[in-house]
Amino acid sequence: MMRDSTIRILFILLLGIDGLTAVEEVPRQPHIVVMVADDLGWADMPWHGSLATAPTLTGLADTGIILEQHYVHPICTPTRAALMTGKYPSRLGLNHGTINPGEPYGLGVEEKTLANYMKDLGYSTHQVGKWHLGYCSWALTPTQRGFDSSYGFYNGHETYFSKLAPDGSFDFRFDTLGEDGDTASEVVWTAKQTYSLYLYADRAKQIIEGHDQSKPFFLYFAMQTVHTPNEVPEKYKDMYDGITEHDDRKTLLAMVSAMDDTAKVVISALKDSGMWENTVFVFLSDNGGPLGAGHGQVNYPLRGGKYSYWEGGIRSVSFLHSPLLAGGQVNHQLIHVTDWLPTLTHLAACGVEESHCSGPQLGDIDGVNQWQAIVGAAPSNRTEFLVNIDQVVGNAALRMGPWKLYRGEHGKEEDWEPPPKFEFEAEELNAHFKQLALEKEKYPSDDDYVVISDDGRTRKAIKTELYNVIDDPSETKELSGEYPDIVRTMLERIEYYDSRAVMPRNLPRDPSSDPSLFGGVWTPWLESC
Repeated sequence: MMRDSTIRILFILLLGIDGLTAVEEVPRQPHIVVMVADDLGWADMPWHGSLATAPTLTGLADTGIILEQHYVHPICTPTRAALMTGKYPSRLGLNHGTINPGEPYGLGVEEKTLANYMKDLGYSTHQVGKWHLGYCSWALTPTQRGFDSSYGFYNGHETYFSKLAPDGSFDFRFDTLGEDGDTASEVVWTAKQTYSLYLYADRAKQIIEGHDQSKPFFLYFAMQTVHTPNEVPEKYKDMYDGITEHDDRKTLLAMVSAMDDTAKVVISALKDSGMWENTVFVFLSDNGGPLGAGHGQVNYPLRGGKYSYWEGGIRSVSFLHSPLLAGGQVNHQLIHVTDWLPTLTHLAACGVEESHCSGPQLGDIDGVNQWQAIVGAAPSNRTEFLVNIDQVVGNAALRMGPWKLYRGEHGKEEDWEPPPKFEFEAEELNAHFKQLALEKEKYPSDDDYVVISDDGRTRKAIKTELYNVIDDPSETKELSGEYPDIVRTMLERIEYYDSRAVMPRNLPRDPSSDPSLFGGVWTPWLESC
């Protein structure tokens, strides 16, 4: 049985001696925490076979709802844009690469964000950690996108201790929204002295302890972990002293444990404040784990990783937990990151038990309300999603039912990272992809390849690949030749999404953004952008 999720307001109407009573139920708005890990691999958490010590997140997942068909985009900025707007990145111009330091673009100011909607619904809204949706002008920064406060960094990654962006400039701020609507921004130089996850945990705890509990609470906690650089306090590495042959994996597991301790601080603060019993906690990764030297992530048994359209790049570790719900479920419904905006705003407006409430008007978005599907009361409200369309590279991918279609080149044919033998047994898959790598010269090296038509003439055609990712999640068997009608139907759907796409916003770095002009700190530098 669900625990109490409504405030029961008793109106006593004294009508003569009968003393009749009328009871009206008003939805109780839950507190909502969305925690996003960065670059976490499919098999980096214990419930997918990892040796990581992560009792807090594992406990929440095991007693919550594990989402096994939860999809995101292949890299950071597109996923975060989709989460914040409920729209595919191809409609936002954020579908090609990520926003690099000093590039004068970001999530368009015309877009209403998840934080904006939560604010409209009466929530106190806070962001902690990574932003990565643009900061060329103050109008693109978190406190101008619906958040009451923001604590962390604007760029895509930085060092965990010194808080330096890739160019060596400082990037760590505490921003608050003033009563006049302007942002008050403080560069937090003292952050150089402390591991970033400790700072994020302390800030989240401070927000929770200081929260006015007459209002509902929304926390967007965008973890820096487990993105490079591979930095973690030694006490966490000491937990894995038994691992000697794979140092990158050892460090990754240590970073997962540090992330878990951070989650523990947040959950403990919510419990101590009396807020936990009315909280919905969502956990996901922004993309799959990257492959190659210097990375310890594992996406086994999924093929590929970050940057690719393969399952290892876009199928995301995710779960939802709430004391308001029955837990211990593994959910295989199709969920996309764009669905969180309509799902969470519905939840914020209607409460966890209300299935017939309409929720706020959201306009022309791509996400759908999946609350009933997540809690197991109905099938998924979607049968397909757009993986991406990249007009610059000239590729696209679509998931429809069990099928996944690739149009154009989208990654190396042999994309596969063998998992560590001390954690996973994958000999059959290893042999398959090793053979594929040996035969890679058989595959065309560009988007176009020659085919023979029925009349015997040659022509150029866009390369397509089709996989059944339900029967074959490792994407080992290409099926386009066996199911031409499915390929044709899916190509038509891609054309539809292409008609709704806008050209990427990407712009080269603006010299006037140089941090040396702003005291060595990455700072918004334009009036508008």
